[in-house]
Amino acid sequence: MYLKRVLFLFLYLAVILPVAEAQTDTVRYALPDAEKVFLENNLSLLAGKLEIPIAEAKILQARAWPNPNLSIGDIQFYTNGTTASAPPLFGNFWRDRTFSAQLEQLIYTARKRKKNIDLESRNKDLAASNFMDLLQSLKADFRQTEASLLYLQQIQGDQLFQLGVVNTLLKAQQAMLKQGNISQTEMYRIKALQISLQSDINETHEDLTAQQEHLKNLLALNSNVYLVLDDPIATSDMVTELEQHPLQELLTQATQHNAGIMAAQQQKQVSVAALTVEKANRVPDLSLNVNYDRAGNDQLNFMGAGVSMDLPFFNRNKGNIKAAQLAVQQSDLLEKNKITEVNNAVVKEWTDLHKAIGLYESIDTDYLDKLDTMVEGISRNFVSRNISLLEFLDFFSSFRDSKQQYYAAIRNISMKKAKLNYLTGTEL
Repeated sequence: MYLKRVLFLFLYLAVILPVAEAQTDTVRYALPDAEKVFLENNLSLLAGKLEIPIAEAKILQARAWPNPNLSIGDIQFYTNGTTASAPPLFGNFWRDRTFSAQLEQLIYTARKRKKNIDLESRNKDLAASNFMDLLQSLKADFRQTEASLLYLQQIQGDQLFQLGVVNTLLKAQQAMLKQGNISQTEMYRIKALQISLQSDINETHEDLTAQQEHLKNLLALNSNVYLVLDDPIATSDMVTELEQHPLQELLTQATQHNAGIMAAQQQKQVSVAALTVEKANRVPDLSLNVNYDRAGNDQLNFMGAGVSMDLPFFNRNKGNIKAAQLAVQQSDLLEKNKITEVNNAVVKEWTDLHKAIGLYESIDTDYLDKLDTMVEGISRNFVSRNISLLEFLDFFSSFRDSKQQYYAAIRNISMKKAKLNYLTGTEL
């Protein structure tokens, strides 16, 4: 155990610490704390949330009446001998001159204003559903990225430990080669194992930095931050909780709470409201006006009123009504398709989750806890010639695979749980 601690300290100082220092700022988060930062700082969420007040502003605009229109015309620039005599407006201003003024107000018919308010209210509900879908999908993406990063951190730690064991073994082999106790071929085979481990470490590092990049984008962190995650929740507790949810329960929750389905349902309501507006638009609006004419006819001061409207002879809005009717049919089909997609996805993820749980439960954790000690032990046995090179390589490969499969099972359970949370709109 002393050798193991020394190796870990050496590898931390030689490999992990320089990487973290190069990033200049190492930030360690427990998973619940990281999610809190994500919910507060994610820029896509902050931008998406603004869609709701934008929709509220459109409701406010739909409530507004159209402004009255004031027009002044027939302004007489000059007079001549044929100009009729007219008294000034006041003093000597505007003597023998004419002008007219008109005040006009548009009046919506067929309750168009109320129907447009209802349409914008439906759009607000749709914006809220779309934001909830965005929130849940980004949360699932965030949790899956966390699971991947945790997996890679664990894999990297094991690989560095294994490399330390192989490096120590290689030094012993080189000394034995000089003494003529082993063949050069045997030493080169250990050297090949060292190169293979170094290659695996490089690949893991590339995968880890890719997950770091994505997670930092989700958390809106600076590029110089190096993230380290801690998971305070025991996997066994998570598995016990997940096993309490039967498939039918999840399907029911998905139908009731999935944000994508709710958005599709709201889109259908928007389409119905839009159809109502288009049907109302076939009824012409009225324009009421009052007008004043100064010396423009046989009266000096003429006051009158009028009304105008379009005559719906050629355009009764049939095209827009037809398009709106088709949009209702389309949204109905899309809603049914979304329900089918979500239900099929729930069945797939639930099945895959239980496969991952089965693999996790089949792995002997006591055996895994002893693997690091066993790796050191077979290394010493190999140096002592108690086991052959082939036996050592076989044992070493089996140990590597066992740890990786265990970590992968935990990662897969976490990722499937995150996806099911998104699909059902709940927290399992």
